Amino acid sequence: MHEYERQWSRATGHGVRHPLRIKIDHLKGWCEESAVTSPDDFQTRLEEAERSDDDGLALLAEELLPLWRAARAGRGLPFETD
Repeated sequence: MHEYERQWSRATGHGVRHPLRIKIDHLKGWCEESAVTSPDDFQTRLEEAERSDDDGLALLAEELLPLWRAARAGRGLPFETD
């Protein structure tokens, strides 16, 4: 989420329906839901969202799932700096 917020602060289009704003809102909702109580629950949520009929949700999950798997495996993320 921090990376999306960093991108948002640099974005010039600050509309409510800006794709980056939608990503942030979806991710914030997932992180705040009481149903997501463990890393496995969060991964399940991402996998379910990847198959969603909501294109925006599916694209977000498709983007986040590889990052989530890398983070859980202890590998670095592509946007992290040394």
